[in-house]
Amino acid sequence: MLPNSVIPTGTSSGGHVSKVQGKSAPRPIDELNQQGRRIQELLEQAEAMPDPAARALIQECVQSVLAFHGQGLAQMLQVVRVAGSDGQKVFEQLIQDSVVRGLLLIHGLHPVDLKTRLHDALNKVRPYMESHGGNVELISLENDVARLRLQGTCKSCPSSAVTLELAVRHAIEEACPDLMGFEVEGAAEPAAPGKTPAPTWTILEGLGQLGNGEIKATAVADIPLIICKMNENVYAYRNVCPACGLSFQPGSLEDGQIKCPLGHRYDAQRAGGGVDNAALHLDPFPLLVEKGEVKISVR
Repeated sequence: MLPNSVIPTGTSSGGHVSKVQGKSAPRPIDELNQQGRRIQELLEQAEAMPDPAARALIQECVQSVLAFHGQGLAQMLQVVRVAGSDGQKVFEQLIQDSVVRGLLLIHGLHPVDLKTRLHDALNKVRPYMESHGGNVELISLENDVARLRLQGTCKSCPSSAVTLELAVRHAIEEACPDLMGFEVEGAAEPAAPGKTPAPTWTILEGLGQLGNGEIKATAVADIPLIICKMNENVYAYRNVCPACGLSFQPGSLEDGQIKCPLGHRYDAQRAGGGVDNAALHLDPFPLLVEKGEVKISVR
């Protein structure tokens, strides 16, 4: 049997990333994923060859190449790791890089265990969750399958729950491509990395000048959006008031509340919950800030 996983499927979990204005250059992780898929196709073709001797020869060749590269990666990590403080900085950068992380996991060389990386992923997204009035709890991690529970606003607002669950999924799959799967308490089906459609992430440009208490209107994939910033946290909602159907006018927020032209108010920091009518809420979208870039998923 030929190796059936040369590149972990989870390394592509971040989904496609595009820019709302202009085209972005292909990312190294995207190119790696494309190469990995091509290798997988070639291995499947080789496995279908009628000659068992040829299949065995290809299998031995692939395993030998993987072992060769694995030994080389292990040696490089060792050299960097013992190279003093500067080497340690390079070592930390390497194990955090999504491309390198995928290669290290293939060979079982990643120095951080799955449980620690899972906790780190949840801690990374927790400020975003808390800024929306929610949180996430790790219930268990057994047989490389995690069980999570959304808390706070996430439970009471269906739209917010979907939004925050997608944010959690992105963080986990980015840090833990080797996780066999995870399920969120209350979700219809467990989410397995690489087996569910990856979200499309769009980089929102021009938000560097957005100040606290300000709001900006934009659109992604023909979906009208309002982006607002409160206490250094950025939020994204559909630019439609659920009470009257009007769009929100760009301008400053008032006491952390977004107000439509007719005066309907919504809490920008609590998943867009209605201030005057608790049964109404804005439609939020996953929005993450990574390395200075603001990314949004509208599906």
